[in-house]
Amino acid sequence: MSSTVAALLGSAITAVASLFVVMLQSRLRRRQRKRAGLQQAYILMLSGALRLAHKAEALRQARYWRSGLREVGDDLLGGHKPLDPMVLHDWLARDLTTVETAWSQIWTSGDQDGIALANGLMTAYNGVMDAAVRSSGAEAFDATDEMLVASRRLAEARGQLALHARRIAKLGPRDVDLFTEREYGVPAA
Repeated sequence: MSSTVAALLGSAITAVASLFVVMLQSRLRRRQRKRAGLQQAYILMLSGALRLAHKAEALRQARYWRSGLREVGDDLLGGHKPLDPMVLHDWLARDLTTVETAWSQIWTSGDQDGIALANGLMTAYNGVMDAAVRSSGAEAFDATDEMLVASRRLAEARGQLALHARRIAKLGPRDVDLFTEREYGVPAA
């Protein structure tokens, strides 16, 4: 009888230990999936903001090239189709939807610093879009240009969010210079 009780007790201990190990592995996998999802959100937000900034520059360029006297004549004679606000909205929304989804995931899964940096990135993007829309289309592109200043702010916000994502992911070196002058395969000037 005592050997039977000992066997049952041993089986119970083994079952509880196995259950504990399975629960622990499940929890670790869930945490890893959550971290991978958050990392993907950071990546989508960084790349989406850059794509949107390129679109803002394209809008500005279109405004610049469509502001001359020749363009007025083309518009009057039907040479150019006017920009349709809904087509423009849809063109921007394709990338903005990705950024908004990533931003929402950072809001629901990220830490306080990640949320603040994601908000800062969106503020910087809005500055780029505002500068692109407010440009008259006639001014020259120079170093004091609002668009250039706003683009630099966006680059800095992207860099800060990228460094934070590296710290959170704990992958590779966490403090690197993202705006380095050194490029591999390109001789120094």
